[in-house]
Amino acid sequence: MFNFFRDYNDQLEILFEGHDPSAHKLLRHADVDLIRNHLNRNEAVCAYATGRAVGAGRSIWVVTTQSLLVVSTGKHPGVRKFDRQNIERVEAEEGRYGHSLRALLPDARLAVYGVPQTFAVLALRALGRPAGSDGTRSLAQTALTEEAHAHALHAFADLALRAQPLLAQSEAEAQQLLLQAAARARIDGQQHATEAA
Repeated sequence: MFNFFRDYNDQLEILFEGHDPSAHKLLRHADVDLIRNHLNRNEAVCAYATGRAVGAGRSIWVVTTQSLLVVSTGKHPGVRKFDRQNIERVEAEEGRYGHSLRALLPDARLAVYGVPQTFAVLALRALGRPAGSDGTRSLAQTALTEEAHAHALHAFADLALRAQPLLAQSEAEAQQLLLQAAARARIDGQQHATEAA
């Protein structure tokens, strides 16, 4: 019941205006924390798309270099992780409430609706599966405005920086930070001589 009252204005705007007002905003700290705990050490964020999933409420698809994370932030928050190699098909289409993304895997069918066009296009491009559901021109080939593209890239960089700060650094900076951490571990007695790389 609390979720209904908390999200009531957003739900009305989705129904009457045809777009999700929170889909353009940067991800909340709680969302980033959920995502961070499911990323491997060398798994970089490529793109994400925020929308709604039927029966689950607000949902985020995070495309990484290795997987597709489906984050549910509703009544039962959680993350499901799917290997990108197992994705058989991804479809997208424009609907009344924004764009819908659907993914077909051997053991799952995933869907999210109410996704802003720019985020839907970039998620499709990141997945490398430019199939359109109508069999004609693919949404992934849609030209984006410079402003919309820059906003989405800023959002992706923000997530990458907050979820995995070391990967967001340049390789030289990240290497320097790791060397400093290793030196500190040796000084504090947390690293044995045989463990030094």
